[in-house]
Amino acid sequence: MAMERPSCSIVIPVYGNAALTRQCLRTLLAEPPAVAHEIVVVDDASPDGTPAMLAGFGDTVRVVSLSRNQGFAAACNRGAAEARGDRLVFLNSDTVPRPGWLDALDEHARRHPRAGAVGAKLLYPDGSVQHAGIFIGLDRLPWNLYVGFPGDHPAVCRPRELQCVTGACFLIPRAVFDTVGGFDESFRNGYEDVDLCLRLRDDGFEVHYCPSCVVIHLEGASGAERQRATGDNRALYRGRWAHRVRPDAFDHYRADGLLRITYPDMYPLRIDVSPLVAGLEIDGERNEVDDLIADRTRRRNELREENTILRVAAAEAALRGERGRR
Repeated sequence: MAMERPSCSIVIPVYGNAALTRQCLRTLLAEPPAVAHEIVVVDDASPDGTPAMLAGFGDTVRVVSLSRNQGFAAACNRGAAEARGDRLVFLNSDTVPRPGWLDALDEHARRHPRAGAVGAKLLYPDGSVQHAGIFIGLDRLPWNLYVGFPGDHPAVCRPRELQCVTGACFLIPRAVFDTVGGFDESFRNGYEDVDLCLRLRDDGFEVHYCPSCVVIHLEGASGAERQRATGDNRALYRGRWAHRVRPDAFDHYRADGLLRITYPDMYPLRIDVSPLVAGLEIDGERNEVDDLIADRTRRRNELREENTILRVAAAEAALRGERGRR
């Protein structure tokens, strides 16, 4: 890798799952972005063969090793402190970036100087949407926008300003990151990204979604510890933000033509909603078509999870095979 000062520092926090991390790094190195960059991997006291695997990449990757597991927020903050780039790009290790991903993020950030964070389009391996930004629901909780939509649907291909984006892949200028104090380590493997985005907006910065940055995300492949801490993280988030955030899901649905309301002279109103967004329930009864759609969606989710498990197993088997040949 060139010794010039990088414009972007790709910070990858890892904890175990050596095969996924290796897959991510190999992808980054096989098709490197055009923008000057460095790769900083923060090994958060992995209990498996991650240290040996990382050593195999030599000086193509900078490794920061933590002596004890500290969680996502702390690992990201430590990586940011070690990074040399003017823009920090946080990337999950269970991702496979598509060609041009970082160049798209960098260009978007340059064109929007008030953007404190720029997030990516994350897809499942089958090409459907895992994240096209985050909306705030009527329950005041953050939810991924347009999950399960086709990856090329017009609604997920439109850049937009949002309240939040996921930390699985997003860019934030270093100066902005330092201004807001980085990730809040009170959160443990959950809601850190949402909290950071909301603090950015409090300070007058914008949060953007960049659909031309595309990354495959093997969601759920490395999230056991995240699930264990969900209750505490959600309580912390609610205490800090639930009374301040604005529910905005229907704003996005209307803007994208997925929800239309017609006002006749007398009630009832006419509401047209895309079946991709919602089904119809009247007096607690769903119609037969909506039941079929719901069953199909559940089955698709099950197949997606099975596919992820098989991909992870294949990556782990390949890593074990390489070790055996040494």
